[in-house]
Amino acid sequence: MGASFWWWVGWFVFLFLLDFLIPFQYLRETPRLTGSFLFWIIWILIAIASMFVMFLQWHDNEKHR
Repeated sequence: MGASFWWWVGWFVFLFLLDFLIPFQYLRETPRLTGSFLFWIIWILIAIASMFVMFLQWHDNEKHR
């Protein structure tokens, strides 16, 4: 497993932590839920874009026989 793999693992762990910290810690005092929903919409778009980039860079390291 190369450095690229660990970079992606770190990136998705970071996104996972943001998924819990931002809405439940920083947006807890927001009187309306629109702040949390806006955050999750943006978070989902970033996660989908990240997966798209990761799949574009995906290649098989094994040589075909």
